[in-house]
Amino acid sequence: MQNLTVRLSWILVLLTFSVLVLLACGAGFYALQQGAHIVANGGDAAAQQAAFADIAQWLRWALLALVLLTVVTVIVVMWGVAANVLRPLDNLVGYFERMAQGDLSQSVHVPGNNEIGRLYLALADMQASLSHTVGEVRESGASIYDRSQHIASGNNDLSARTEQQASSLEETASSMEQLSSTVSHNADNARQASQLAGDATFTARRSGEEVGEIVTTMEEISQSSHQVGDIITVIDNIAFQTNILALNASVEAARAGEHGKGFAVVAQEVRSLAGRSADAAKEIRHLINQSLSKVDAGTERVNQAGKTMHTLVEAVERVSDIMDEIAAASEEQSNGIVQVNQAVTQMDQVVQQNAELVQQAAHSANELEKEAARLRDAVERFTIQTEHHLKLT
Repeated sequence: MQNLTVRLSWILVLLTFSVLVLLACGAGFYALQQGAHIVANGGDAAAQQAAFADIAQWLRWALLALVLLTVVTVIVVMWGVAANVLRPLDNLVGYFERMAQGDLSQSVHVPGNNEIGRLYLALADMQASLSHTVGEVRESGASIYDRSQHIASGNNDLSARTEQQASSLEETASSMEQLSSTVSHNADNARQASQLAGDATFTARRSGEEVGEIVTTMEEISQSSHQVGDIITVIDNIAFQTNILALNASVEAARAGEHGKGFAVVAQEVRSLAGRSADAAKEIRHLINQSLSKVDAGTERVNQAGKTMHTLVEAVERVSDIMDEIAAASEEQSNGIVQVNQAVTQMDQVVQQNAELVQQAAHSANELEKEAARLRDAVERFTIQTEHHLKLT
């Protein structure tokens, strides 16, 4: 009976009721046919009445038998429907109610190999699939919860470190701005120093040229002094010869007697003049010698000053070159500091954006952790089975 399909059961019920209806119709038709036969045969009324009474009695027993058979059939059909349909469906509803409450560990008892049995088999498969799915969801939820905790913790640490890095970059950017200002000021000072060194180089070169001109002038003065000394020597020789000539004239005037007195006086004056000329020439020679000594000393000092000035010019030129190099290096350093400052500013902006993204990621991780906790709590209400329990009854 349990393997009897629902469709076949209803077919049997319909056939049974059809047979009962046919029997009822056949009994009625038989009674009508017998009544018609009695009427056709004729006879006295008493005989016909007795015949009709027998037919009625038979019809009553036939109808009673049909009623009893119908009642038995109805009872059998109701029992079959209750056993094969209602009770399995009631049990099936109980399975579904317990599944709705989260019990996925039930052992499904299949009542037979019919439609209801296949429904139980589908229920068992659905319960096994749900149990497997809930188990995987539970494991995945636990894994997601644990990983979301790690992600949230890591994001919190990363957020704190990113904030520290952003703060450090802000301080670095501020320091770089100050350094850029200082380097720019140094570059300006270096340019001014280079300009001053260039001016000093020009002045030193000009001074060197002037000292060279002074040296040349002193050499010319020294040459002129030597020429004057030569001229004084000639004047001294002339005075000496004039003195000798005046002495000779005096001797000749003395020999001439009275006639030579005037000439003697003139010779004496000439001799006196020649003496004074000689004395003046000696003084001039002495002064010229002193001047020559001083001119030579001055020339030596001017030459030394010229050499010193030349050395100074070379040193100033080297200083100017060094200052130019310092100015160029300061300019490059200033440009480099500006680029580094721009890079640090961009890094600060990127780190600020990263900090915002990390905060958003931390917030999302915290929300994911909450959702994972809710998912874990949601699947904890299910009781799952470790194996697929299926029992045929």
